[in-house]
Amino acid sequence: EGCDTRYTAVTGTAALRKAIAADLEKRKGLTYDPNTEIVVGNGAKQCVYQGVLATTGPLDSVIVPAPYWPSYPEMVALTGATPVILETKKEDGYLITPRALRKCLEDNEDDARLLILCNPSNPTGGVHSEERLRELAKVLEDFPKVAVLADEIYERLVYTDAEEEGGGGGHASFAA
Repeated sequence: EGCDTRYTAVTGTAALRKAIAADLEKRKGLTYDPNTEIVVGNGAKQCVYQGVLATTGPLDSVIVPAPYWPSYPEMVALTGATPVILETKKEDGYLITPRALRKCLEDNEDDARLLILCNPSNPTGGVHSEERLRELAKVLEDFPKVAVLADEIYERLVYTDAEEEGGGGGHASFAA
C-alpha cells in the first residue's frame, strides 16, 4: 500500500495496462492483450507524436482533417513526414465524408501512410457516428498502406446522439 515510487516498465505498470484492457472490453467490446497491445503514456501529445513517429517516415504524408488541434501538423512535421490538410465543410458538420477522404487519399496515394482521426473532434466537438466510421473504414480498405491513428481522448464528453440519424447515440470507436 502507500507510495509506489520506482521506475516502471516503459509501457506502464502491468496493473494499469490490465485495467485499461478490461475497461475497453467492458465499454466498447474491444479485446486487447495488455502485455503487447496497451501502452501507457504521459498524455495525448506524447502518445500521438509517438504514434506518428512509429508509423511514418520522412517521405510519408499524414492526413489531418481540418479544423484540427493545432499540435497535429506540428507533431507530423517533427517526425519528418508532411501534414496534408483534409478540409471539412460546415454543411457536413465539419466531419469527414467518405467522398472527401477518398479524394484526399487518391491525391496523395503515393505517400499517404496515416490518417489522424479525432473523434469527437477537437476543436469542433463533432462526433462521427458508427455508420460513418464504417463508411470511412470501407474507403480505407482501398488504401492498405494507410493506417489510422484514432485520437478518442474526448470519447466520454459526448452529450448528444452521433451526427447521423440512427447513430445510436454516444461515441463509437473506430477500432470497433
